Amino acid sequence: MKIAFIRKKYVFHGGSESFSHSLTTGLASKGHEIHLFAINWQADQRMENIMFHKIPAITFNSFFRDLSFAIATYFVMRRRRNDFDIIQSHDKTMYQDIYRAGDGCHIAWVEQRFKRSGLLGKLSLLLNPYHWLILILEKMIFSGHRYRKIVAISEFVKKDIRKYYDIPDSDIEVIYNGVDTNVFRPENRRIYNREIRSRYSTTDNDIVLLFVGSGFYRKGLEFLVRAAELVLQPVTVYVVGSGSAKKYRKMVERQKVIFCGPQKEINKYYAAADIFVFPTLYEPFGNVHLEALASGLPVITTKFSGAAEIIEDGRQGFIISSPEDYQAIAEKIMVLANNRELRERMGENARELAEKYSIERNSQAYLDLYKKLAPPERVPL
Repeated sequence: MKIAFIRKKYVFHGGSESFSHSLTTGLASKGHEIHLFAINWQADQRMENIMFHKIPAITFNSFFRDLSFAIATYFVMRRRRNDFDIIQSHDKTMYQDIYRAGDGCHIAWVEQRFKRSGLLGKLSLLLNPYHWLILILEKMIFSGHRYRKIVAISEFVKKDIRKYYDIPDSDIEVIYNGVDTNVFRPENRRIYNREIRSRYSTTDNDIVLLFVGSGFYRKGLEFLVRAAELVLQPVTVYVVGSGSAKKYRKMVERQKVIFCGPQKEINKYYAAADIFVFPTLYEPFGNVHLEALASGLPVITTKFSGAAEIIEDGRQGFIISSPEDYQAIAEKIMVLANNRELRERMGENARELAEKYSIERNSQAYLDLYKKLAPPERVPL
């Protein structure tokens, strides 16, 4: 099949970005012809069956970038409609067969943030033109029916889309993300654990809590730091991702919080950790959960993550009702920190669960959807 993908940036790092890479390369390896329409991509990417097409955009700031990208892709894809069996967009664009709601439902996140903000925060949200642009584009896609099928990456996202936009249930298909279980695996621990721990002067006996993600506010780093301060025994927190650390460093008094920055070989950091903690305010799914599970780590997350749907509380980790409940997070950290046998048992359960969400199964789910939507004469036998 000839499949067009729309993605502003095609890079290896970042949750949604790395997912796009895994999906497209997986499909290309099966012999499908992949065409990627993007503003930019990593220069060294020249892969078999994958062709790149540059979309002109005004990259002065996020507002003009997203607006110009949406406009440009509309005209490009409309003109080239007959060149492809399927057009799939991973961004808020106006012309596609499949719209993958990988960023969730923006109005749901804005509402969550508005509730938790003070007066200045509320004013900032109301006066921010970028949020208004994304809300308008989102409404044009959903209410304007600019899709043939919506892919929600969790039931959590599907529920929000139906709540705010009254989309028929039949228009939405839930396809959970996939993880490369060969890259993220428990065996990495004996290979990379000492390498990473020695880099940050962490001993073998230290309990390491891992947080992975940029966008520290939405993903709940504050709640992890505050919870860590309530943990009775010493713990070390590794924070992997980009963002300003100043605010969070001021919260640290007792524990050791290390800001590692963004990392390309993120699998090594899972191998160096004992517990993965992600007390998010809003996360459509969060590939980091799958990466942690596949690496054999118990996961502590919140009910505001789509990945919480697949994690059984008390079996692969713990689900916290409210990210602001630092005490509850701290208690679950202490339960795991004080019981190595429990960590190992949950880690085994975590790996078993992750194997059900391999990238191979994920790409097959998309292929099955493509076959339903593509013209019959274009579907391979």
